Amino acid sequence: MVAITAEQKTAEIVNELKKTGLWKKQMPAWVTDYEEKRIANVSDFSEWLQFIYLPNCKGVSAMNKKKFIVPQAVKFFGEDVKKGRLLQLLIELDALT
Repeated sequence: MVAITAEQKTAEIVNELKKTGLWKKQMPAWVTDYEEKRIANVSDFSEWLQFIYLPNCKGVSAMNKKKFIVPQAVKFFGEDVKKGRLLQLLIELDALT
């Protein structure tokens, strides 16, 4: 059995974001000052996931990780059946980190 790494799972998530049309080509201006940003909708969450969470997720071990992404993802994607695969990948990433 081959172990999947967090980096591999992150790549799968990136592919799913692209497939579902949530992937942005340009970083929004708010990302450079994201502590002041209130995540209020799916678009905001997707941008936060792409530009903040996933890049910072690399190299984080379970011992260093304090929060899981799935509860936040369910809040924004839970009603959208099309995001089911993305939610599953995020569950798998949480299990790895």
